[in-house]
Amino acid sequence: MQAECAKARAVLNANIGACYVKLGDHKAAVASCTEALADDPKYIKALQRRASSNEVINTWASLSSASEDYATLLTLIPSHTPLYGEIERAQRRVKPRLEAAQKDEMDEMMGKLKGLGNSVLGYFGLSTDNFKFEQNPQGGYSVNFQQ
Repeated sequence: MQAECAKARAVLNANIGACYVKLGDHKAAVASCTEALADDPKYIKALQRRASSNEVINTWASLSSASEDYATLLTLIPSHTPLYGEIERAQRRVKPRLEAAQKDEMDEMMGKLKGLGNSVLGYFGLSTDNFKFEQNPQGGYSVNFQQ
């Protein structure tokens, strides 16, 4: 009985997610599909709707989530079905957008940090231009002072 209720709740939440997709409210669609997946983690329609809505949201976090959902879908769907090819194409489409969103958000964050640094360092007659940031191979940054 409890399993039947969980399955029905998953279907209802996924359908609510579909309604939100039609209304263009993709964040609410993601939330509804996430609730559906809490009841049935292998519910293909909910995974697909959440992935496509996250793709529309188009932030680094949402594209990363979409990529994970597409990877999960590829493990659940038989490879001989047309849906499998569609999911593969979607995953290939998301990868460059994910990298671009990551770069954009990192650049925006560095710009905000630089502005904050300039406001603090201005009291001492310095600016962030006195510091050189170099990215190391591990993805972190090192800072060198220059006058």
